[in-house]
Amino acid sequence: MKPKIAFFDFSCCEGCQLQVVNLEAEMVDLLNAVEIVQFREALSEKGEDYAIAFVEGSITREKDIPRLKKIREQAAVLVALGACATIGGVNCLKNFQPPEEVRKYVYGDKWDSYETFAARPIDAVVPVDHYIHGCPIHKDEFVKVVKCRSWGRSRRSPPTRSAWNASGPETCASSSWG
Repeated sequence: MKPKIAFFDFSCCEGCQLQVVNLEAEMVDLLNAVEIVQFREALSEKGEDYAIAFVEGSITREKDIPRLKKIREQAAVLVALGACATIGGVNCLKNFQPPEEVRKYVYGDKWDSYETFAARPIDAVVPVDHYIHGCPIHKDEFVKVVKCRSWGRSRRSPPTRSAWNASGPETCASSSWG
């Protein structure tokens, strides 16, 4: 049975998810290896039955926290996708200014209608199993993480460069999707 994966976004430009959509030739292999049940950039349907969650974006509102915690509870594996999710990204620039000034600058005379607080990476709210850094992410790293996670490998023992060329799912072979 193929592992079910889902993509979620918080405060971000969604460029990391676009990198996944742009997998081109690798997309067929990805779809043969996993079942994507939720992916706003590519699917109109939404499934809630997933084992691996890829979360893009930083947490910038109080109401983001329960949603992220629900995703974490459902997912056996949670992957922080891109700089916003892994380190807070450019959204953290607002943390160096008074919050009211930032809201007035961004939202103008409607500034008090928008909720916000200091931006933070997702691991400030929930445990993360793997991090894919970058702005945007590198497509090859995403593919490698999907391979390892769909085969149950731990991030604590990432494969060496030579392991990618070995055979068998326990070594996350890059020559095939398993």
